[in-house]
Amino acid sequence: MHLNTSRIQAQKAIYSLSLEKSIAILILPHTELVISIEQELQENPLLEAEFEDSQVNIEQMNALVNLSSSNSQGQGSAIEEEREFESSSMANMMTLENYLFQQLYWEFSDPEKRKIGEFIIGNLDKDGFLLLTCEEIAEALNITCISNIKDVLNAIQNFEPLGIATGNLKECLIVQLQSRQSPLRDLAIRIIEEECLFEVGNKRYAALAKKLCVSLQEVNEAVNLITSLEPKPVRNYSPIDPTIYVEPDIYVRKNEEGKFIIETNKSGLPALRISQLYRNTLNQPNISNEDRNFIKERITRAVNFIRSLSQRGETLTAIGRYILESQKEFFNSEDSTLIPMTLKDVAVRLERCESTISRAISNKYIDTPQGLFPLKFFFSNNASRQDDENVSAHNVKQELAQLIEEENKQSPLSDQAIQTYFNSKGLHLARRTITKYRQTLHIPASHLRK
Repeated sequence: MHLNTSRIQAQKAIYSLSLEKSIAILILPHTELVISIEQELQENPLLEAEFEDSQVNIEQMNALVNLSSSNSQGQGSAIEEEREFESSSMANMMTLENYLFQQLYWEFSDPEKRKIGEFIIGNLDKDGFLLLTCEEIAEALNITCISNIKDVLNAIQNFEPLGIATGNLKECLIVQLQSRQSPLRDLAIRIIEEECLFEVGNKRYAALAKKLCVSLQEVNEAVNLITSLEPKPVRNYSPIDPTIYVEPDIYVRKNEEGKFIIETNKSGLPALRISQLYRNTLNQPNISNEDRNFIKERITRAVNFIRSLSQRGETLTAIGRYILESQKEFFNSEDSTLIPMTLKDVAVRLERCESTISRAISNKYIDTPQGLFPLKFFFSNNASRQDDENVSAHNVKQELAQLIEEENKQSPLSDQAIQTYFNSKGLHLARRTITKYRQTLHIPASHLRK
């Protein structure tokens, strides 16, 4: 074996601090955005708030950025210490989604793998599970290399918290067990893989020991290992329960002419500006280099923060208008019929990348005359009919729920029977898709509905 060094030329996506901050702000729902602004006001003395329209305009912002970027070398150690303090403070307040994005950016530098990871994180359900298959992700992102998706998914499942983005409880527990160094790890995995959790739940340890041909003591210790796992990965990472209080980011309202309009939620969001006092101090000749560099660095940070807030508002407004335009029937009629709409459709129309749209709609809600909905409600995969007409997955779920509600309770419909029903209507759905839709509606299997 010989070791040598060589040079390799490669292209990599390098994310600046300002871009990462912009991404972090775009992800935040309204309630967390208000907290983020309050925290930024406390940490940056050059940032001021007024509840009037007194924000710095674009020309002023660009001039301040140019001013702060000149002579920026030689910043004192006090600034570095302050940055470290701010980084640790942000880490303590970071949401689960932001925490996962941070781990993703550390793990992968390849743009395509980051795109896959962002899509996976943006499509987790409230318990941290991923109900999409690798094939469905590949279709949504128009990616042909399934192995890349599997690599990214496997990496995310081993992020903190362990078991995030798994497909079900069984996968979640196994991922957590694989990281344990216990001598009974393999037995615990075997108990889960062989569908023995029913015996565990009913404490039928003797029967379980006989079934697995192991001692009762080994079963007891393996069960203790299993019960130490976390069945819901997001449990300790959800600071706000969305079922308690939700504040929308977008409103759909009717104006005086009776036409629907889009408004972003500006409640609690003050207008921000750069402190004139510090800007004047920057021009004084007797200011020390350390103070000058500190002010310049804070100006740049404040300008980037204001700009990120503006871009977030513009993106949400554009998405809201697209939804309003695309789902006219939903807003103008009493039924809840949706037109199939994907992230790719919006990204192409708004000339943004899909990952930006995915971040923008994540954990955000829209208040409409029909009720309060998560933005993801309007985005769904579509199913194709024989006549090439696309049908929204939401509409299929509605029909599935009605079908099960009207079924013969003495002989409930199996997933196979439901698949046959939709196929007879010219709607081709795989049985696993029927199962997935039924599970998202929290409807048990047919043998449990008798």
